[in-house]
Amino acid sequence: LEEVEGHQGEIWTMSMSPDKRQFVSGGADKDVKFWDFELIADEKSQRRLTTFHTRTLKLPDDVLCVLYSPNSKYIAAALLDSTVKVFFTDSLKFFLSLYGHKLPVLSIDISSDSTLLVSGSADRNIKIWGLDFGDCHKSIFAHDNSVMSVRFLPRTHLLFSAGKDGKLKEWDADSFEHVLTLEGHHGEVWGLGVSEDGQTVVTSSHDKSLRMWERTMEPLVLSDERETEREEEFEKNLNDDGNEPIVPGETPGEVAIAGRKTVETIKSAEKIMESLEIHKEETNKLSEFEEECRRLGKKLPPPKPHPMFVAYKCDTPDRFVLETLVRVRSCELEESLLVLPFSYVIDLLSKLSDFIDSGRHVELCCRCLFFLLRIHQGQISTCASLLPVVDKLREGTMGKIREIRDRVGFNMEGFNFIRREVEQNETVGFFSDATQRFKEKTRKRKRRNKTVISLVS
Repeated sequence: LEEVEGHQGEIWTMSMSPDKRQFVSGGADKDVKFWDFELIADEKSQRRLTTFHTRTLKLPDDVLCVLYSPNSKYIAAALLDSTVKVFFTDSLKFFLSLYGHKLPVLSIDISSDSTLLVSGSADRNIKIWGLDFGDCHKSIFAHDNSVMSVRFLPRTHLLFSAGKDGKLKEWDADSFEHVLTLEGHHGEVWGLGVSEDGQTVVTSSHDKSLRMWERTMEPLVLSDERETEREEEFEKNLNDDGNEPIVPGETPGEVAIAGRKTVETIKSAEKIMESLEIHKEETNKLSEFEEECRRLGKKLPPPKPHPMFVAYKCDTPDRFVLETLVRVRSCELEESLLVLPFSYVIDLLSKLSDFIDSGRHVELCCRCLFFLLRIHQGQISTCASLLPVVDKLREGTMGKIREIRDRVGFNMEGFNFIRREVEQNETVGFFSDATQRFKEKTRKRKRRNKTVISLVS
């Protein structure tokens, strides 16, 4: 309908006034501009809505977020210098400066009674401020990554925060307690919105999804929530303990790799090296056989396969190498690959490229590939013979991974659809069973009444 030139730089934020008659914008040009709505007549004598600039507030740094207070008395602006400035809306006179964040404030919100302001920052903290004197009531370490959005629930001092750690958390701004954590997104949560009645919260994420969270009447016991969180944290630490891959050059791990170098690890590495040597021998044998057939001009009986092919039930050298990798225990795979000499790594990378192109055990091959690239990065980058192999891997690996990801996503959605259908059918079945039992009870009662009447008569 209309395009208006508003700022000299990027526009980072906009906010509607509580009376819906004007809005304010801020951006990289360090200006906060006020705009009013107006109905004008166009060329066809039809009335349409437009905006016009009324006044400008100059600030010392880029404006990342700007917001009206619900009573329209204050205008708050979060700046790139990690502070929040509060001004009077009518005169634009300075009122408060809220400072304490170590990194820029990415989101702010003001409670419905205009007494509290909450700020969420890239330093992972949320701070609750009083708008009477600008004092910081509480600073809370809220998320494991930047806090992208904060919102108060209408007519309460409860607030929600969303962060790049993919979590949505609810807080009580009076008691400063963590109420609950909602997890559902598979990526960073970038946006957060709350309905006017406070019954619905909507989040937007880097995983290309919008999620709607509805308030329920289920009672919530904070002590039980804290106990559940402690148990989950304990299980997570228990599972993560000692499972980090050990890579040369990473300080915490060089001692641990020697402790996990077991007999089974060495045996697995020897089997991989043996499979690569057998592959080379059998490949040369097949090449000589084909050359002999071409030289004589007739088909000769094929050479006898290697005994290991029979033991592993393989018919080709490539299949034998792949089957050897498959038979290595998952928990010992990285440690076995770490023992391999670099000469064998060169041969194995070439084979992994062929396996990925053919779509055979892509997950296992990618796991081996990424680990070998990490631990032999310097030698691979200086090895001229591996450059074509690396280029081929770069082109083929991503396509195969995307194909598997799409297939897994499709299958997951299919399973979810089947699950919903089964749940609906089971629900219908339960009701039909109950109806059938009710009919049987009614039939028995009628039969009993008839028997009583016949005996009395």
